[in-house]
Amino acid sequence: MSFATFIASQLRKPSGWFGKHVVARVLNRGNAPMNDLTARLLEVAPDDRVLEVGFGGGDLLDRVAPLVTEGRLVGVDFSPEMTALCARRFDRFVRTGRLELRCAGVDELPYPPGAFTKACTVNTIYFWPNPLASLSELWRTLRSGGRLVVAFNPRETAEKLPYTRHGFRLYEPAQVGELLEGAGFRDVRLVPGTTRLGPFMCAVGTR
Repeated sequence: MSFATFIASQLRKPSGWFGKHVVARVLNRGNAPMNDLTARLLEVAPDDRVLEVGFGGGDLLDRVAPLVTEGRLVGVDFSPEMTALCARRFDRFVRTGRLELRCAGVDELPYPPGAFTKACTVNTIYFWPNPLASLSELWRTLRSGGRLVVAFNPRETAEKLPYTRHGFRLYEPAQVGELLEGAGFRDVRLVPGTTRLGPFMCAVGTR
């Protein structure tokens, strides 16, 4: 396995010592601008029920958890290492019931229809085998009027990184917008942002 392939596999699913001690920190630092814009676009209210898919090292959870004082925040990640890491990091929120963390995949979310008022995911769509089915699953778990935010690097930005040639499915912004619409979301809009790598995009849709 080449180094680029190894890094790509770790970004998809952080694992082992490297995932816990290196990748989690890299994700928190590298995704910070995207997490910041995602949190602002969610417009979290105290009584919201918020879902994050693919929380990684927990930077976005850290931004949202203090805002959900009367509702609930749920994080789903299919990496056991990231789930255990964030369970320790956010123990104070887990113990009080304000935060629930589950090790699961976006293709089969362990929650009933309409369980959430807000949902988000940052830098994960590249790894979904069937993005339309995954977005439809997010649509299912949102209540009517609920909001989804999908943050991602468009092709022009992602291609600057050598490891995105290994297991990443890259998208143009319009393609992600069309996927949200195909999954049933309405009022879809694309909100741009910028990191040190270049422009990124947040696709926002309403259930």
